[in-house]
Amino acid sequence: MKVTVALNEYGMLPDAYGKYAPAQDRDDERMSARSFPFAVEDVPAGTRALAWVFLDWDSIPVCGLPWIHWAAWYDFGLDGSPVARLAIPDDASRTGLPGLHQGHTSHRDSRGVFGVGYQGPCPPDKDHVYTMWVLALDKAPTSVGADGAPFWANELVAAARGHVLAEARAFVPSRS
Repeated sequence: MKVTVALNEYGMLPDAYGKYAPAQDRDDERMSARSFPFAVEDVPAGTRALAWVFLDWDSIPVCGLPWIHWAAWYDFGLDGSPVARLAIPDDASRTGLPGLHQGHTSHRDSRGVFGVGYQGPCPPDKDHVYTMWVLALDKAPTSVGADGAPFWANELVAAARGHVLAEARAFVPSRS
């Protein structure tokens, strides 16, 4: 399995999805809310859902933990027919792609409430390299988020245990 994220001519996440997103693509906290498109190829037969976590490991020296920018899973809703390639479209987090279930991010708003859905990179100190980790699952992780309630990345990973058919990572640099 392979996951690909289109980068700009400088090998970075395009500005529309990160720190320099235009005003119309920012949330109330001035973070990009427009999720980037990505594709997953060579999806194994028997896959019923994809789960992913978009993490910033370079945030550890800044805030003491890997920052969660997106935790989600997508239910294929299939009748059993195989899908070899899946493309998650631009801005899927905000547009509400049918079958998409989203979890909390690490960001808290001014009221102390954790965000839900995509929160774009905003590296404060230097360029960071983010990890897009995607899991192909033989069963949708309906114990988290199926009722529309947000979940935590660790809950998603726990629900995926024993159901992972394949996994892939993409490393996504973003400018400070």
